[in-house]
Amino acid sequence: MVERETASDRVITTAHQGRFNGRTLAYHAIVTETPVANEAGETAAVVVSYGYVAKNAGDPTARPVLFVFNGGPGASSSPLHMKAFGPRILVAGESGDVLVNNEHSLLDAADLVFIDPPGTGASMPVAGSDPTSLFTVAGDAKAVAEVVQSWLVANGRTQSPYALVGESYGSARALAMLNAQLEADLPLPDGVALLSLSLGDTSGPVISDVVLLPTLAAVAWHHERIDRNGSTVDQWFEKALDFAQTDYAAALIKGPTLPADTRDRVAAEMEALIGIPRHVLLGGNLRIGKSSFMHGLLEAKALRTGQLDARITRPIVDSNFQPPFDDPSMTLGTATTEAIQRYLAQDLDYQLPSAYRSLNLGINFKWGWGEGTSYSSARFAPYLTEAMVRKPDMSVYTSGGYYDITPPAYAGIFALDQAQVPREKRMTRFYAAGHSVFEDDAGLAQMSSDMRAWVGNLVHTGP
Repeated sequence: MVERETASDRVITTAHQGRFNGRTLAYHAIVTETPVANEAGETAAVVVSYGYVAKNAGDPTARPVLFVFNGGPGASSSPLHMKAFGPRILVAGESGDVLVNNEHSLLDAADLVFIDPPGTGASMPVAGSDPTSLFTVAGDAKAVAEVVQSWLVANGRTQSPYALVGESYGSARALAMLNAQLEADLPLPDGVALLSLSLGDTSGPVISDVVLLPTLAAVAWHHERIDRNGSTVDQWFEKALDFAQTDYAAALIKGPTLPADTRDRVAAEMEALIGIPRHVLLGGNLRIGKSSFMHGLLEAKALRTGQLDARITRPIVDSNFQPPFDDPSMTLGTATTEAIQRYLAQDLDYQLPSAYRSLNLGINFKWGWGEGTSYSSARFAPYLTEAMVRKPDMSVYTSGGYYDITPPAYAGIFALDQAQVPREKRMTRFYAAGHSVFEDDAGLAQMSSDMRAWVGNLVHTGP
């Protein structure tokens, strides 16, 4: 991270126009710098957000505001900002990424604010400060929650419906922010959208295997390593989910007391669902880890699958990198970063104090989860339960990709179910995509349509 010499609170506004969901809109882009404090109360970083506010789009008190961030936890907002929902997005051109109007932006339905959490994007620590507490679950959540409230106040939108939209660890961040808002008695959002849910609470024996199995089945379906029997991927996933919740869970719970004939039958059913040979499954006591599956499913072709998107493959012989860099579906190119910097400077008139940091894996490795806690064992879903006690009408949207092995699509749903988050309060969508659903054109179009419908139901009901 390149430290800022001093804290700053610039606000830069520029005028634009675009066409979204068939509707032409004039809008203002508002780049806002917000100083945030560490646990000692000292200014430790400047958080940068990129707001897009439609002009003449009706009563602003009725128009929702979506605050959007990615995960990591060391990821900037750039994937959702510049690849999914921003008014201008980057697409691959012959000589690199180019900017185009984003027909799928949600700006026709809501104003958008993309936030780079501390240590990512343009949000850097201030020289001479100690930002360590900002790289923890609680410190990060508190800082980003304060940025949200500051933006609403500064832009006269405290009476507007608003929602938090987080992807991957961003889904955990959104729920941790609810906890921070409850503790600070700040107004709660009217909705939360949890994309590629990664909410922890699935690290124990049995549960971690049960939530993973439907995803492995979907991947096997995609690579045609099983007999599909005419099933769609949706149907195959549901079939595997039913098996995982019943026969598979019961077999794992019995462990060494499971009768041999039952063990053989369960292994045979697993083989038919996920394409891994029965003898391998029996040798693993009916369990198979993510790495073993990714390297074993296409072993006959000397290929391994990706983890963020298991549709992508690479020769096993070339997969000699240290995790997570060994994932063939992880892209860390610099071309997109350079294009983002040009966009911010030329279109939004924002001069970066240092190079834009799309992904800062150093934050991931040093993240403070809490004593004795890790990402997989942390529990975020109960924060949503507590928030909905105070605000029962809070609306929830969740989505996941069938081919995402990193947080399996069912894992977050399981965590929400166990936390007693009412299903009738949730819009749940699965897509035939990987971790970042929007990377597929069809996935972006469908997710945008689904989220637009969800946004239409957001109503401000007070604090």
